Amino acid sequence: MKEIYLDNAATTPLDERVLEAMLPYLKSKHGNASSVHKFGREAKVLLEDARDTVAEFIGAKPAEVYFTSGGTESNNFALKGIAFANLGRKNHVISDTIEHSAVIDTLEYLKSRFGFNVTYLEVNKFGEINLEELKNSITDETFLVSVMHSNNELGIINDVAGISGITGNKSILLHTDSVQSVGKTHFNVNELNCNTATLSAHKIYGPKGIGALYIRRDTPIDKFIHGGKQERDRRGGTENIAAIAGFKKAIEILKTDMATDIEKYKLLKQKLILQLRENFGEKTIINSADGINSLHNIVNISFDPAKTDLDPDTLLIKLDLKGIAVSSGSACTSGSIQPSRVLKAIGYDDSMAKASLRISFGRFNEESDVDSLVITLKEIIS
Repeated sequence: MKEIYLDNAATTPLDERVLEAMLPYLKSKHGNASSVHKFGREAKVLLEDARDTVAEFIGAKPAEVYFTSGGTESNNFALKGIAFANLGRKNHVISDTIEHSAVIDTLEYLKSRFGFNVTYLEVNKFGEINLEELKNSITDETFLVSVMHSNNELGIINDVAGISGITGNKSILLHTDSVQSVGKTHFNVNELNCNTATLSAHKIYGPKGIGALYIRRDTPIDKFIHGGKQERDRRGGTENIAAIAGFKKAIEILKTDMATDIEKYKLLKQKLILQLRENFGEKTIINSADGINSLHNIVNISFDPAKTDLDPDTLLIKLDLKGIAVSSGSACTSGSIQPSRVLKAIGYDDSMAKASLRISFGRFNEESDVDSLVITLKEIIS
């Protein structure tokens, strides 16, 4: 049985070229970048070259890029660091109801343990926030707005530049979780005018356990991990040089392959939506916006329980038994049969939310994967 992987928004396969770039730093080049001898200098050169590569790709300066263990740490770093820098000064943060749990759980921690007030903006059926509602939610106590650049379940791309036009005029800091965006759509921190932005290597065919946080110069933010002077004394701990080498290579590949990748995602998304409409008609609802404001690699669909005999609790299991890997939502909650929080936020009840799938394409998918998915769905639903 051929296995088909269609859960690339959860994690992407490691590109073989990335693995090759990592191997020397897993074997012979094992120095600590803080050491002054030859081995340490080799690691330090790679570290700073990687920082230059990531910074150039997102439109930042090298001194504004900080390596972390991944997207979750980067979000924690940004939100806690900015909040603690404002502790005792201002206490209001604005976000929205469909942020990743790494953002919402962090904000809830700041709320329960340190007394910060958090406003969560509602979203429309595609996951978009209303900029007028954002304006009306700002108070004299607001110091931070956190809105993701693109949603990990619906694929909607938010108007972060429009948000920064509001926050910048009021001297409010702006954080954006851009984990899903980098490599999937145009992303430039200068154009967005954000203060902090989150990146993760394993969403772009790099290794797990490595990410980065962009921090714009002069952004007030507390140190996140204590115990060392690494990362310009803002994030202690020995740098993961092998993973950083992989991150660097993944970005270099994007520089040449990103346009081709996106065209493939676009083709596969169009093909899937067309086949779903032809084969299932009104039984299927496409939750992902099908336009310029949506990522091409994510398709979120729901099967109307009133029009099918589908058992939503076994849908993923049946697909898995057929060798097809998809998701019911965020990978961080996919181990649970609870309905997607994101789909409930856009207005679905539990039964509709449970009868939903997120299909996310990657560099190594082919059109035949779409054909196999649709054929299998027809078998399961009939």
